[in-house]
Amino acid sequence: MIDSIGLGSVKNDIILNIFLLSIVLILSIIIWIKKKNLILSIFSFSMLSNLILYTDAGSPVFAIYNLKWLVKFTLHYWPWINLIFLIILIISYLKNKNEKKVYNKS
Repeated sequence: MIDSIGLGSVKNDIILNIFLLSIVLILSIIIWIKKKNLILSIFSFSMLSNLILYTDAGSPVFAIYNLKWLVKFTLHYWPWINLIFLIILIISYLKNKNEKKVYNKS
């Protein structure tokens, strides 16, 4: 029976992933509202979503529903996208930091 593969059921695995991704979405919206930093919000959403799907990549859910492309994307391409977001975030931080220094000197 498909529902009893592994330690938990496939349905519970999907529900847990959707729940965790919903929490990540809410967290990134809160970051965007509080910090007014869209790049930080997107980076946090991307990084935490990747972490959730990365830890679940070995789950039979992806094989049962023919989502091997999502596993490949999560394991091979998404970390590079997160690295690009991190670089953009660091550049943005350094740019804002230097602008504050120049503003305070004058």
